[in-house]
Amino acid sequence: MKATDNLFSLAIPLGKFLGTRIRVSVIMLVAVLAVVWRVQSITTTVLFTAVLFLSVCLHELTHLWFLQRIRQHCSERILWPLGSLFAQAPGKPDPLVCLAGPGVNLALAIVAFLQSDVQAEVMTLLNPTTCWQGLPSDNILTQTLRICFLVNVIIAAANLIPVRPMAAGYVLQSFLARRFSDVETRDILLRSGLVLSIFGLLAGFVFDLSGVTALSAFLLLLHVQEVVQWFQPTAAVPHSREYEYSAPYKESLFDDATTDEFNEVEDVSDSIVERWKHHRESRRDLREREREQREHDELDRVLTKLHNEGRDALTIAELHLLNRISARLRQKNH
Repeated sequence: MKATDNLFSLAIPLGKFLGTRIRVSVIMLVAVLAVVWRVQSITTTVLFTAVLFLSVCLHELTHLWFLQRIRQHCSERILWPLGSLFAQAPGKPDPLVCLAGPGVNLALAIVAFLQSDVQAEVMTLLNPTTCWQGLPSDNILTQTLRICFLVNVIIAAANLIPVRPMAAGYVLQSFLARRFSDVETRDILLRSGLVLSIFGLLAGFVFDLSGVTALSAFLLLLHVQEVVQWFQPTAAVPHSREYEYSAPYKESLFDDATTDEFNEVEDVSDSIVERWKHHRESRRDLREREREQREHDELDRVLTKLHNEGRDALTIAELHLLNRISARLRQKNH
């Protein structure tokens, strides 16, 4: 799944850096509006927006610099309030590249913390229920440092959550990929992401933490979207086709009907119930042959895909088809 699908399709182009297109997600604007509503201060909002944007940009530039160092390339990245996103999630992300961005944010938070004015308010800033109350100050520099500390702590901490699209989620993916197949890795990541998102929603509601609730809801929506896209079943045969017959089956049905009519004339002793049973059995056999034919065609397609692209390219529905047919063949052999 592309990170830009649906949720991130609205983004503003910012330019290119080291051959990678940079865009800014509209979620940035949503975050700014949330700050305006929360702090009710234009000065604090402007400082918060500037610090957030610069921190995220530095986060992203660090990612791209490390990518260039290991001779990898990313076509597009999207900036959002908690760092940056791949336009298309990599199959095997590099842990060092993933952790480089949050590492810079942690370094910025430490630099801001070293200022005495920030140290005096550190417990207030680290408390989710009182962090906004610790930002205002008569000194613009002090207020900027407090905002820098708070923003970068949030970015660094959020990226340590082991779910995608957070940095720790891609690190977990790289470790799982060494032991499991791509399909199993993706399944584990999706399940763990859904569980943690739901847990975060419950924690946010219980402790009245709007930020945790908003982030958890966003991650839940993102994972549900990926689940829907990944677990889409293969193209099913329309229900109306149940009664559409191929030429051989039409002939067979015609022959059966003709035989029934002949027998009806030949042997008037056949009761209506017996003829109805015979017709029903014929229709049932016909549907069974059609089902087997469709399954055979689908199996040919899946085997061709397996040969050309490998097992990891198969969807869950295709894997279930292979397992079902394999179990059926084992039962016949026994």
